Amino acid sequence: MYDTHVLTDYDCRSIWEHGNKVGYAVNLTINYYRGLPLCCVDEITLEIDGEIVDPATIYVQHRGKEFQYLDILKDDFPTDFYWVFGEYLRVVVKKEGGIEQGQHKVKLTLGTRRSYTPTMVAICEKVLTFA
Repeated sequence: MYDTHVLTDYDCRSIWEHGNKVGYAVNLTINYYRGLPLCCVDEITLEIDGEIVDPATIYVQHRGKEFQYLDILKDDFPTDFYWVFGEYLRVVVKKEGGIEQGQHKVKLTLGTRRSYTPTMVAICEKVLTFA
Protein backbone atom coordinates (compact mmCIF):
# COMPACT_ATOMS: atom_id res chain seq x y z
CA MET A 1 0.00 0.00 0.00
CA TYR A 2 2.75 2.48 0.96
CA ASP A 3 5.46 0.89 -1.18
CA THR A 4 5.91 3.81 -3.57
CA HIS A 5 6.15 6.30 -0.70
CA VAL A 6 8.66 4.69 1.68
CA LEU A 7 11.74 5.75 -0.30
CA THR A 8 11.77 9.53 -0.60
CA ASP A 9 13.77 11.93 -2.72
CA TYR A 10 14.12 14.29 0.25
CA ASP A 11 17.71 15.27 1.14
CA CYS A 12 19.60 12.48 -0.69
CA ARG A 13 23.23 13.42 -0.34
CA SER A 14 26.80 12.53 0.42
CA ILE A 15 27.99 12.83 4.01
CA TRP A 16 31.14 14.89 4.50
CA GLU A 17 33.55 14.94 7.45
CA HIS A 18 36.70 17.07 7.54
CA GLY A 19 36.53 17.68 3.78
CA ASN A 20 36.18 13.99 2.85
CA LYS A 21 33.15 12.06 1.65
CA VAL A 22 32.52 9.34 4.21
CA GLY A 23 29.11 8.10 3.15
CA TYR A 24 25.68 9.01 1.84
CA ALA A 25 22.11 9.17 3.08
CA VAL A 26 18.51 8.59 2.01
CA ASN A 27 15.31 9.21 3.95
CA LEU A 28 12.47 6.74 4.46
CA THR A 29 8.91 6.98 5.65
CA ILE A 30 7.22 4.12 7.44
CA ASN A 31 5.13 1.52 5.58
CA TYR A 32 2.40 1.44 8.21
CA TYR A 33 -0.24 4.03 9.01
CA ARG A 34 0.24 4.00 12.78
CA GLY A 35 3.98 4.13 13.22
CA LEU A 36 6.07 1.59 15.15
CA PRO A 37 9.00 1.34 17.54
CA LEU A 38 12.33 1.02 15.70
CA CYS A 39 12.71 -2.44 17.24
CA CYS A 40 9.86 -3.53 14.93
CA VAL A 41 11.98 -2.89 11.83
CA ASP A 42 12.93 -6.35 10.58
CA GLU A 43 14.68 -5.39 7.36
CA ILE A 44 16.26 -2.47 5.59
CA THR A 45 17.95 -3.59 2.41
CA LEU A 46 19.40 -1.02 0.02
CA GLU A 47 20.58 -1.66 -3.49
CA ILE A 48 22.36 1.19 -5.29
CA ASP A 49 22.88 0.89 -9.05
CA GLY A 50 22.47 -2.88 -8.80
CA GLU A 51 24.91 -3.33 -5.89
CA ILE A 52 23.55 -4.49 -2.53
CA VAL A 53 24.78 -2.33 0.37
CA ASP A 54 26.57 -4.21 3.16
CA PRO A 55 24.22 -4.08 6.18
CA ALA A 56 27.21 -3.58 8.50
CA THR A 57 27.74 -0.14 6.89
CA ILE A 58 24.15 1.03 7.45
CA TYR A 59 23.16 3.35 10.29
CA VAL A 60 19.77 4.87 11.06
CA GLN A 61 19.30 8.35 12.47
CA HIS A 62 16.13 9.13 14.35
CA ARG A 63 15.29 12.23 16.43
CA GLY A 64 18.92 13.17 16.93
CA LYS A 65 20.18 9.69 17.75
CA GLU A 66 22.16 7.30 15.56
CA PHE A 67 21.98 3.51 15.73
CA GLN A 68 23.83 0.88 13.78
CA TYR A 69 21.23 -0.95 11.69
CA LEU A 70 22.33 -4.39 12.91
CA ASP A 71 21.77 -3.26 16.52
CA ILE A 72 18.08 -2.50 15.97
CA LEU A 73 17.61 -6.10 14.87
CA LYS A 74 18.76 -7.45 18.25
CA ASP A 75 16.23 -8.70 20.79
CA ASP A 76 17.49 -6.31 23.47
CA PHE A 77 17.10 -3.11 21.41
CA PRO A 78 15.01 -0.61 23.44
CA THR A 79 11.33 -0.23 22.59
CA ASP A 80 11.10 3.48 23.34
CA PHE A 81 12.36 4.84 20.00
CA TYR A 82 9.15 5.36 18.06
CA TRP A 83 8.97 6.05 14.29
CA VAL A 84 5.67 7.79 13.58
CA PHE A 85 3.78 7.95 10.30
CA GLY A 86 4.98 10.88 8.17
CA GLU A 87 8.31 11.18 9.98
CA TYR A 88 11.59 10.57 8.16
CA LEU A 89 14.02 7.87 9.17
CA ARG A 90 17.44 8.81 7.82
CA VAL A 91 19.43 5.86 6.56
CA VAL A 92 23.16 6.53 6.34
CA VAL A 93 25.61 4.30 4.52
CA LYS A 94 29.14 4.83 5.82
CA LYS A 95 31.36 4.28 2.82
CA GLU A 96 34.62 6.03 2.09
CA GLY A 97 34.17 8.15 -1.01
CA GLY A 98 30.41 8.45 -0.50
CA ILE A 99 28.40 8.39 -3.70
CA GLU A 100 28.85 10.22 -6.97
CA GLN A 101 26.76 13.34 -7.28
CA GLY A 102 23.83 12.88 -9.65
CA GLN A 103 21.21 10.26 -10.37
CA HIS A 104 21.35 6.70 -9.06
CA LYS A 105 18.91 3.80 -9.21
CA VAL A 106 17.96 2.93 -5.63
CA LYS A 107 15.99 -0.11 -4.51
CA LEU A 108 14.75 -0.35 -0.94
CA THR A 109 13.19 -3.27 0.89
CA LEU A 110 11.63 -2.29 4.20
CA GLY A 111 10.18 -4.97 6.47
CA THR A 112 8.26 -4.06 9.62
CA ARG A 113 6.31 -6.22 12.04
CA ARG A 114 3.17 -5.41 13.95
CA SER A 115 1.37 -7.22 16.72
CA TYR A 116 -0.60 -10.26 15.61
CA THR A 117 0.30 -9.93 11.94
CA PRO A 118 3.13 -11.14 9.74
CA THR A 119 5.98 -8.87 8.67
CA MET A 120 4.84 -6.22 6.20
CA VAL A 121 7.36 -5.82 3.37
CA ALA A 122 7.51 -2.78 1.11
CA ILE A 123 9.73 -2.74 -1.95
CA CYS A 124 10.37 0.52 -3.76
CA GLU A 125 12.64 1.36 -6.68
CA LYS A 126 13.34 4.94 -7.72
CA VAL A 127 15.93 7.01 -9.48
CA LEU A 128 17.16 9.49 -6.86
CA THR A 129 19.36 12.53 -7.35
CA PHE A 130 22.16 12.81 -4.80
CA ALA A 131 23.67 16.21 -4.00
